[in-house]
Amino acid sequence: MTKEMPGNAPVNEESEPSRVQETHSIPEQVEVLGETASKLYNQFRESEQYGKIQDKVSQAGEYIRDNPIPSVLYSLGAGFVLGLLLHRRR
Repeated sequence: MTKEMPGNAPVNEESEPSRVQETHSIPEQVEVLGETASKLYNQFRESEQYGKIQDKVSQAGEYIRDNPIPSVLYSLGAGFVLGLLLHRRR
């Protein structure tokens, strides 16, 4: 079956396997990207920076448990400022 494309010669729907062949490489590319991301993440976890970040996260958690009201107020203030910065006037 053929269909007419504006400004082009008729296109045969059966002659579209080239597009199908192009999409077969996408899962392979995604797999390669996933493997690369996994390797980079594992390298990061083994780095000294990861340990420092984990320490800071635990310190922040302790601060929030020890000071819940100021923590909530800081969060509200940060959200308010961020909302003002991202707000678009209509």
